[in-house]
Amino acid sequence: MTNGKEHFPRDLSAEEKELLFSALPENKIGYKLYREKIEQMVVLGHGRFGRGNFILGKLDSDLDIESSSTPIFAISKIVYGDHEIYVTIHHENDDQIEIDLQNIEIATKIGELEEKYRWTYSNWVPGQKAPYDNSDVREIHLILKSLVLVIASAHRKIWVYNAKDEVNYLIPVTNFYNELMLLMEERDPEVALNPNRLFTSLSSFDDEKLGQAFLLYNKYWNRIDVDYSLFDPKMVQRKKSFIDFLKK
Repeated sequence: MTNGKEHFPRDLSAEEKELLFSALPENKIGYKLYREKIEQMVVLGHGRFGRGNFILGKLDSDLDIESSSTPIFAISKIVYGDHEIYVTIHHENDDQIEIDLQNIEIATKIGELEEKYRWTYSNWVPGQKAPYDNSDVREIHLILKSLVLVIASAHRKIWVYNAKDEVNYLIPVTNFYNELMLLMEERDPEVALNPNRLFTSLSSFDDEKLGQAFLLYNKYWNRIDVDYSLFDPKMVQRKKSFIDFLKK
């Protein structure tokens, strides 16, 4: 099969694997599992976003570009001299994994370039500051050192550290903020529809509400395996949708 000037399916190049594995530390259970999955996959073709956006899967599988992108599983950034490569790996869906390698044209030259630094959220563990810039993060321990909600205001990022598989699950800001606004019973659209306030006014939200917002978000979207019996049932009961709430 041919797609433009590229022939598919094809194996990942050594350079592409190196870039992908920069976001998947092999010393962490969940990321090691994704390494192993990717080792068994080939590049089926381009995704919906063209150059640098690919779909990985089994050799005998059909390329699926109709399904929506799944949430992001891991990201990393590698800097070579004046060049930067951004790596994005999505959650597996039906035995296929969408990846995005920004500035992919540099990949064939990385052996000739001097690497200045690299970083990824995947390496973060409780007690550390934010990757790369060492900026402050706020930790909310739903289960001490085992299930930790992390908000990095300087990065405009939210993730949850899960000790079971040692993965840092990146959480979509808007969906999380919607749950938080329901809990706060905030009906002012200028506040309720402005998720950036989570970062600019983080000190105005207490740990209990932030933790509860995550539990509600996760129960609805089913991102992380959580034992809800450990929490008060009232904390995970959502009585309204966000849209209905704003109509009141």
